[in-house]
Amino acid sequence: MRIALATLAAALLLAAPAAAQTDTTPTIAADGNGTATLVPDLADFSAGVLRRAPTSAAARRAANARIAAILKAVKARGVPDADIQTTGLSIARERVGRRGHRRIRYAATQDLRIRVRDVKTLGAMLDAVADAGADAVAAPDFGFADPSQGRLLATRAALADARKRAEDAAAQTGLRITGVRTVDVDPQTEPEPVGVSGGSSDRASESPSTRVEPGTQEFDARVRVIYTAAPAT
Repeated sequence: MRIALATLAAALLLAAPAAAQTDTTPTIAADGNGTATLVPDLADFSAGVLRRAPTSAAARRAANARIAAILKAVKARGVPDADIQTTGLSIARERVGRRGHRRIRYAATQDLRIRVRDVKTLGAMLDAVADAGADAVAAPDFGFADPSQGRLLATRAALADARKRAEDAAAQTGLRITGVRTVDVDPQTEPEPVGVSGGSSDRASESPSTRVEPGTQEFDARVRVIYTAAPAT
C-alpha cells in the first residue's frame, strides 16, 4: 500500500507542471499613457514683520502688535487657526550709527505661514495682510487639498489608453479582448513629470485687488496591462 501511495504522489507531482503548461490563452500586453490637468485649489504664502526699538521688550511689543493685526485680518476672512503657523521668530541685538556714535538697537522678527483654501480669494487676502502692516509677503505656493486626485485621474486616462491600444492590436491580429490578467500601475519608467502652466492672460487689466493666477498643474501616469484574448470568430 505504501508503495502504491508513493507512486501516486510521484505521478501527481509530475503531472502538475504539465497541467500548468496547458493554458494557451492568447494575451496582449499594452502600455498606456495618461494626463490630467487640474487647477490648484489651495495656496500657502508667508507674511513677516520686522520691528526695531532701543530695547528688546519694545521691539518685541512692536512686532507682536503688528502680527496681531495681521492675524485679525486673516481670521476675519475665514482662515482658521489650524491654517496659520509661526515659521520664524527672532530677536537680535544690533549696533547702529557711525563709528564713535554707535548705539544699541534690537530687531524683532516674526514670520507666519498662512494657508488659503479658496484660491479665488488669495489676491484679496494678500492685500489684507499687506494693509495690516506686513513688512514682507512671499510668493504663494499652490497645491491641492487632495494631492492624489491628479494622479488618479491620470491613471484612469492611462488605463483607457492601454485598453484602446490593446483592442486595436487584437483587431489587427484576428483576436478580441476577453479580460485582464495583470495590471501594473507603476511600471519601471522615468519619474512622473509634473508641469505647471500660467493662467489666462486675457482678463481685465484693472482689478480691485492684487490679481493672482494659480495656473494649472499637469499630472502624467503610465500603466502596463496584460489582457487575455480569444479568436474574433
